[in-house]
Amino acid sequence: MLNVSRWLGVLILAAMVAAPVASRAASVPDAVARQLGVAAESGPTALLDSLARALAAHPELAATPASAAALARIASAPVPDFVGANLPVYREIAARIIAAAPPAQRDAVRAAVGRELTSYVANDIRIMPALPPAPAAPPQSQPAEVGSRGFDVGSFTVYPEIRAGGFYDSNIYATDTSTKSDWVGTLSPSVALQSNWDRNSLYAEAGADLTGYVHHGSENTVDWHSQVEGQIDVSKNTHVLLGGIMLQEHEDRSSPDAVEGTTPILYHELSAYGGLVHRIGDFDIRLAGAVQRLTFGNVTGTHGLIFNHDRNRNRYTFGITVRDVAYDGFRPFVEGLGDIRVYDLSTDEFGYRRSSSGYRAGAGAQFRLGPSLTGEAFLGATGRDYRDPAFKPVTTVAADGYLRWQAAQSTAFILFMDRSIEETTLPGSPAYVYTVAGARLEHAFLTDVTGFVRFAYANADFAQSSRQDNEFDTSVGVRYYVTKRVYLGADYRFTSRRSTEATQNFARHQVFLTVGSSF
Repeated sequence: MLNVSRWLGVLILAAMVAAPVASRAASVPDAVARQLGVAAESGPTALLDSLARALAAHPELAATPASAAALARIASAPVPDFVGANLPVYREIAARIIAAAPPAQRDAVRAAVGRELTSYVANDIRIMPALPPAPAAPPQSQPAEVGSRGFDVGSFTVYPEIRAGGFYDSNIYATDTSTKSDWVGTLSPSVALQSNWDRNSLYAEAGADLTGYVHHGSENTVDWHSQVEGQIDVSKNTHVLLGGIMLQEHEDRSSPDAVEGTTPILYHELSAYGGLVHRIGDFDIRLAGAVQRLTFGNVTGTHGLIFNHDRNRNRYTFGITVRDVAYDGFRPFVEGLGDIRVYDLSTDEFGYRRSSSGYRAGAGAQFRLGPSLTGEAFLGATGRDYRDPAFKPVTTVAADGYLRWQAAQSTAFILFMDRSIEETTLPGSPAYVYTVAGARLEHAFLTDVTGFVRFAYANADFAQSSRQDNEFDTSVGVRYYVTKRVYLGADYRFTSRRSTEATQNFARHQVFLTVGSSF
């Protein structure tokens, strides 16, 4: 159970930090906010067109860094709910606002809008494709950059980015005893391609994350990911989305499914997805489906080969969402999702049949309580039924949501939570219920210096087992823009797990230093 006094303390801290900066965040006229909100219900193209009209009718909205950041905030609020890749939408919002700024203010507006939207990217869980569960923190310490100019190539804009740096890890194997520390170097190049067409859209990205350990070279990894997505605008009220993802990643040593191998476990994902979004009167109807292929590599352990091919599986997901868009500032919806997971092998290494079928259904709403308070909440039920007769069905409450409070022009406070059923390799257990909740406080101390504090708590409750894992994740960081294109980042992160299975306990300190450039 989360400590109520902890949350009250964080809220008080947010208010104290915000007070010297501004009494309230800069606001956008209600009529413009409503215009953007209504347009967003028809998808990203309609939102961007509405933003262009608002800027043409109200050029003062991009005249100063404060007003431009406020407009970016309002325009970005509905983006996390869009079907498909969100990063290109954030980038296009930034490009349009920056282009409308007076030449003398353009660099300052670029910095303010980039800082605002980078904050949204850092907290938009749909920016990166879904991965097998890890501890409660995102995989990267610095979010993708927004607000860079990019390069125009015909009817496309290309966004190259590169990050390099290093970090110190006090416990590279995430163990409770006989801990090993090391220094690690990192290099992360990436490139994104975005169309500039009046109708339809195409987005593609590819990137890699390379790590090298000074004293433990067996921990070195080469991860990469690629994604392509296209949207066909059939009509003003109908859009078709098609996309695919291909990646190679590794399981972190602190993963609930990590094993004591001599090298990290590599896995590959190949996914294809599609969707239809259609507007009928005051209702927005979304149909979607996806196919995902996951394969895991075997690794050598201290007592021989550790077999992971029994985790290889296909996943088939399909669902429908119906949203009522008649009310300004409040968008209720109902959602139903089906999910089938089929393992390659009929039984795993311990003789269990882990193929299953499941569902997720419920209702929720998006809401905007004034210009500075936005969020979304979902509540329902989720369950899975397993082929193995030894496994009982797993059912639980399904819930997720977030709340973003723009306490002042330079200060944002975010609450988030999520609850789901996840796969496991634990003998005798079909799955675990994973609940994570946390908060993030972001503050711009200067035009070129932004900091954040983040805390998350997660609980993994393994079905048909006495094992329970409690995970704590705390991090603090700062980003300094040396020039318009180059930034420095520094982060400290503490993670720990306290489990009823004593061999799974660990504590870990990590210090990250990063230099990056967006073009």
